[in-house]
Amino acid sequence: MSDELIPLEPLNGVTYTSEAIDEIIEKSNPRNNVPNQDIDFGKVATDVASAWTAKPEITLLWSLPAELTDLAARYNTELAARLRLGGSRPQITDALRQLDDTIDQHISYVKGYITDKYTKEIAPSYFPSFGIVHKKDKYVMPADQNTRLASLNLLLEGLHDNDFNDNRYGRDFWQPIYEQYGLLLGQATATDGDVSAKVSSKNELKKSITKIFRALINVIKGNYPDTYKAELRTWGFQKEKY
Repeated sequence: MSDELIPLEPLNGVTYTSEAIDEIIEKSNPRNNVPNQDIDFGKVATDVASAWTAKPEITLLWSLPAELTDLAARYNTELAARLRLGGSRPQITDALRQLDDTIDQHISYVKGYITDKYTKEIAPSYFPSFGIVHKKDKYVMPADQNTRLASLNLLLEGLHDNDFNDNRYGRDFWQPIYEQYGLLLGQATATDGDVSAKVSSKNELKKSITKIFRALINVIKGNYPDTYKAELRTWGFQKEKY
């Protein structure tokens, strides 16, 4: 397989610079996995806090309207942060998927270089030094993304050690892919960690708010035995049990 016979195909029409990555993330539709119940809960917390502030005659020995107001504000702040962080994750995933496609589509050229130089029979023994692994009946790049990043580094070393740097699909082709893959994988890991932290914080705040909700509902039922359902709606509660 010679360089002249290899068609130069566009990489999905995208040059994978850092600017291109930003463009992918910017143009992708934002998606997130925040349940509607969480958003509704935040609104209820705000409404109930306002109603309680307006009715100081309803009391709890262990909490005050100001505490619920603060908890509601913090809950909604954490939820908003979770929404912002989660909204970027699918775009990072899409950008990684595009790079994965590019890698899978072009690794065959590297295998061709190895085969041309070392023969078809011997070439498979060189594949591991290029990060290429045997899976079922094929030689491919690893599917696991962290392992794939390490394999891309091996690929660069293999290209250098075997004098393939200057080939059309040599180091100049693979170096940017390696760097961009690492950048995106780092962004994905950081985003996942930040989202997890926000979810944990939000859930702890939700527990505290729910505790107050339950107590207030019981007090309202005790003070308005005949009309408590209407009173609960006035306060902003959407149900009797939380």
